[in-house]
Amino acid sequence: MDDLMKLVRAYRFAPDIEERIRIAGLICPLLSPQLSLFIRGFVQPPNADDVLQDSMKAIIGGLRGFKGTEVKQVWKWCYQITRRKIADFCRSAKADRLQPMEPDELNQLLQTSAQAAPGSPAVWHDLEYALNVLLKSKPECYDFLWQHYIVGLDYADIAAEQDMTYDSARMKVGRCLSEAQKLVSQS
Repeated sequence: MDDLMKLVRAYRFAPDIEERIRIAGLICPLLSPQLSLFIRGFVQPPNADDVLQDSMKAIIGGLRGFKGTEVKQVWKWCYQITRRKIADFCRSAKADRLQPMEPDELNQLLQTSAQAAPGSPAVWHDLEYALNVLLKSKPECYDFLWQHYIVGLDYADIAAEQDMTYDSARMKVGRCLSEAQKLVSQS
């Protein structure tokens, strides 16, 4: 991974556009595989490549302003940009959907995950139960809880995406979590 940091530094201080393009061509293959896997956890395959491309463009476009000095910081920064691109995609697709995934697809994903990474039956039962509670909540709450707890957006990111204040986003997530807890207690 030390190669990645060397390339990032070289990109930041490259004297001309041709050199930056050449270095970007070396950076992208180092980042793409992991970011692609991350994206595919949230975006269905037909759209995952578009989100990856948007993420890579944003990463490369912002690289000159990146101030980190460690590989860990590079990855954290890249994942933050990618999470925002995932959220952008979900927000743009919001009019076409009520949920990030159809319940049947979500259950199929759960079954596939259980085969790929077997865990205790209790863990999988709890996960399935939690997803069913989310599906019973209001679509708006489903989106807020999905973005915060699954996609990993913080309140500031959610506020920016929803065009609301930080406190409004924090309160909305809190109210939605309370609603989900009520659904759990009623079951």
